[in-house]
Amino acid sequence: MGQLDDAVFCPECGAWGAKKSLFKVKCVNPECRKYDAERGAAFEQNKVRGKSANDVFAHLKGKADADEYTLKIRYRNFRGDEIIYSAHPGTLYQRGVHVVARLAPTGKRVTFKLAKIENRSEVETILRENPQPSGHERRVLRYHLKRGTSSALFEKLRQKYPHYQD
Repeated sequence: MGQLDDAVFCPECGAWGAKKSLFKVKCVNPECRKYDAERGAAFEQNKVRGKSANDVFAHLKGKADADEYTLKIRYRNFRGDEIIYSAHPGTLYQRGVHVVARLAPTGKRVTFKLAKIENRSEVETILRENPQPSGHERRVLRYHLKRGTSSALFEKLRQKYPHYQD
């Protein structure tokens, strides 16, 4: 067990990483009046900064071709860790305030909150350049691509989105 396994949100300032005991709070935020320098130093030391997701999550294995996953997404999570993910730019689409993309090495879809992406302008440029089908259109495309079947609507959508990949 690590030193920060008991981390919670600070009741004073809302920062993640505080330690709350029965009568005392030790916060990691230097601006908080409950700040604890020792806890803050340990919290900063344990943050991940600028590492590739493949290095951080070494246990993930997959068959996805790394050459296709050219987009690098720098994402800051709720703990303040900045991790760089390799995404396939052709699979990127926006859903509300989130961005969905397929990642290497597994090829699985992952959702990122757009406001927490550090290179947001680069990601938004790709979203504008590659229009993606709506939810209903994606459902129809996935259905027929998965089964190898066809329909009039599917053919129409394939013409509209020729590079769409599930």
